[in-house]
Amino acid sequence: MEITTSPHRPASTPWGRLLALVVIVAPVSILVLLPIGLGLERYVMSGDSMDSGAAGGISQGSVVFERAVPVGDLRVGDVITFRPPAGAGVDGLVTHRIVSIGTDGIRTRGDAEAVRDPWVLHPKEPTLPRVVYTLPWVGYGYLVIFHPISRLLMAGSAVLLVLLITSEIRRRRGVAATGHDAPDQPEAPVPGAATRATEGSER
Repeated sequence: MEITTSPHRPASTPWGRLLALVVIVAPVSILVLLPIGLGLERYVMSGDSMDSGAAGGISQGSVVFERAVPVGDLRVGDVITFRPPAGAGVDGLVTHRIVSIGTDGIRTRGDAEAVRDPWVLHPKEPTLPRVVYTLPWVGYGYLVIFHPISRLLMAGSAVLLVLLITSEIRRRRGVAATGHDAPDQPEAPVPGAATRATEGSER
């Protein structure tokens, strides 16, 4: 009688778990830390005033990466992020395109808007953030990443990553000190397998 056994599934190793954790954490870390290293500011487009559907438009949910440039270096066509003047009726920051620069100030407009913004900008700061590049849809991920609960999960993942690395290093040092791995535990016999083998040999 032929005896078949189920394939043995190898147990996951600390390095395997470490690799899985890195695959999850690394993209998030790159999105968060890389712009900082490049000296860029980042903003999430929460509105659709720049979503014209044409090339160069910025869709809602995109992340815009910007670099602060001197106001004197701004040109018509640049997309900048700014805070509208007091009394404009708009709270928070706005990312719109410059449509004119003159002695009266800077005029802007959203690509999806038919008319210019009702305000005129007179920057008090020497620099303004100008869009360098955009990533569509990634902004929704940023909103999740920077949620308080997500930050706690990321901190916990970082701690777990350190613990896994430390555990693996200690294990390997122990193996190097003894010169061999711990002996494998013998597999438990399959019930009835020995009886069938004996019966088969007697026949």
